[in-house]
Amino acid sequence: MARTQERAYLSPALRRDLWVAAAGRCEFRGCCKPIDQDFLTKKRCNVSEYAHIIADSPAGARGVAGVSEQLAADPSNLMLLCFDCHARVDRDGLQNPYTAEQLRAMKREHEERIQLIYSATGVKESLPILMSFPVGAQVPIIEIEQVRHAILENSGYRRFPLGRHIHIDRADFDVQDGAQDFWSMADRAVCSIYDRQILPELTSRDGPSHLTVAAFAPIPMLMKLGALLGDKTEAMVLDLPSDGWLWDKRADCPAPEFIHAIPGTLPREVAIAVSISNQIVRPDGREVLEFRAKEPNRGILRTEAHLQMFRREFNAFLMGLVRAGARVLHIHPATPLCASVEIGRMLLPKMFEEIHVWEWQAPQWKPALRLK
Repeated sequence: MARTQERAYLSPALRRDLWVAAAGRCEFRGCCKPIDQDFLTKKRCNVSEYAHIIADSPAGARGVAGVSEQLAADPSNLMLLCFDCHARVDRDGLQNPYTAEQLRAMKREHEERIQLIYSATGVKESLPILMSFPVGAQVPIIEIEQVRHAILENSGYRRFPLGRHIHIDRADFDVQDGAQDFWSMADRAVCSIYDRQILPELTSRDGPSHLTVAAFAPIPMLMKLGALLGDKTEAMVLDLPSDGWLWDKRADCPAPEFIHAIPGTLPREVAIAVSISNQIVRPDGREVLEFRAKEPNRGILRTEAHLQMFRREFNAFLMGLVRAGARVLHIHPATPLCASVEIGRMLLPKMFEEIHVWEWQAPQWKPALRLK
């Protein structure tokens, strides 16, 4: 395949401008590889290629007689790509499936994203904290690059991921969550990694001022993580892993509504039913108070504003429990990932004497973890 830089002269100034606009990264959507190093050896070298959107020859990919020659050195018609992506968009000449419109969109999206990074002000760095535990037969895989991208996109490029991250990765945990020893073993595993890796970060003088949490695990484990992290360090807890941990940006995304009521006086020990992602089966044996979404469903918390709304409402619910005399809580949750972690963060140690989290294992609720 003939390379366009062999046919059309591109001045050093033009090549420099293309590098700056692309920030030295491949502009093909989903690639974004750095092109100042060998992908395998990581040695510094220039592996960039300058690709024409409309070929500089009418016989090339997307070539147009009379237009190809005119746009041969036009920066708006050039993309910075890695070798593989250049081959992908140029092979088979006029039969190449990528259209000029598709490539222009990729160039525009990439360069607008880079410009956002260049122009961002009031930027805050965030430490990514990941947690993976099997949920039944589901074995989660959380990619740090996906989480880093979500930090940038969700914040409008006002939060930047730190170069380091912490991953409580127990996707290989070989004890089923229905086993007798599962909760005690899982509790020890999380606490061990927290003590060795997360706590030193949170207590360091130079520790992070912001956390981003992406976790996939049984609900009680998510609450345990939240309880360990606490709320002294500002945090954003992500959700929607099937959407790349990206919040919904639709202007008409419906906001959730929450319903709860607390009597003036409560016994010392109460059960609370939290129905957000699903309507739970009410537990037996204690006075039960309910906090629920008006229309529970798994994807109900779809934006950062939705999560903050949930925090405000649930915190008001907890304050009401304390005022009414509750001191021992038994939590029976059906909650999204982000809400589960946030509940743990909101359960401050001085509010309640004991906090027990239960898990639904049909046909009944079973005790899982004691958070305090």
